[in-house]
Amino acid sequence: MNTQEKMLDIWGNIFKKPVEPETDFFDDLEGDSMAAAAVVHWIGIVFGVQVPMVEVFEQPTPAELTRLVDSMIASG
Repeated sequence: MNTQEKMLDIWGNIFKKPVEPETDFFDDLEGDSMAAAAVVHWIGIVFGVQVPMVEVFEQPTPAELTRLVDSMIASG
């Protein structure tokens, strides 16, 4: 399973429905601070990187967060 598939699983579990990587925006899914905290928490567990919670709002799609996580993993 690649990074994007894992990210989609995280979002799908939090929002209780399948999400599209490029077109489903955090706000459109009625994401709030609790959901953002859950996204950050699970990113830390699944990928082993600590994403600041503000990034969930600044990178508001699964695809954008996936690119961020990939760059964080690559930079160590």
